[in-house]
Amino acid sequence: MWCRDRKQTLSQNYRRLGLVSRLGKSTGGVEKSVSAVAQRKGPDGGGKKKGEKKKKLAPGEARIIRDEEGKVIQVIYGKSAEEALDSDSDSDEAEQGEEEFTGCAGGKGEMGIVKRLEAQAAIGERKNRKTLCPGEMDWISRLVEKYGEDGYEGMVRDRKLNVYQQTLGDIRRRVAIWKKQRAGEKEGEGRGEGGEVGA
Repeated sequence: MWCRDRKQTLSQNYRRLGLVSRLGKSTGGVEKSVSAVAQRKGPDGGGKKKGEKKKKLAPGEARIIRDEEGKVIQVIYGKSAEEALDSDSDSDEAEQGEEEFTGCAGGKGEMGIVKRLEAQAAIGERKNRKTLCPGEMDWISRLVEKYGEDGYEGMVRDRKLNVYQQTLGDIRRRVAIWKKQRAGEKEGEGRGEGGEVGA
C-alpha cells in the first residue's frame, strides 16, 4: 500500500518510491540547479545572442533573470489576460517590426470570391428538411386514419399501432412532418398532371 506524504508534490512522492510521474522531461515544479542552467547557456555564460529575438511571454508567464551565482536579479512578467485582450495587438506587432497585411497580389479576382462568400453568409445555413421513410409514412397514416390528426393521446396509448411506444412529442413531430410531406407530394402530383394536360 502506498502512503503518500501530503506535504510533498506528486512528483516528489513518486521519486521517493523510485518511479517517474511523467515519461518526458519535467514541465514544472522542479527548480533547475545553477550548474544545469550554466551548461545550457554555454561556456561564455551568455544566454541569448544579441541578434536573437526574445520569446514573447504569454499571459500569466514570467521570465526570471539570474546572476552568475544563481540569485534572482529581475522578474519580467507577461501581460495579464485582461491586458492581452484589451491591448491593440496590431500595435504590438508593428513595434516588433513585423509587416502589416496589405492584401493579396492581383486584388480583383480575390474580391469576387470575398463578395460571394459574404453573400453566402448573409443567406445563412439551410436547415435539412426532415422526411419520413415510406414505412413511417404508412404507419403515421394508419394512426391518423384511426385517431384523426389531433388524437395524439390515443396514438400514444395504442399498443398495436405504436409498437415502439413513441412519446406524445415524437408522434406530434412525425405527424407534422407527415402533413408537410403529404402536401408536397400532392402538390408535385398536381404539377405533373397539369404539365401533361398542357402538352
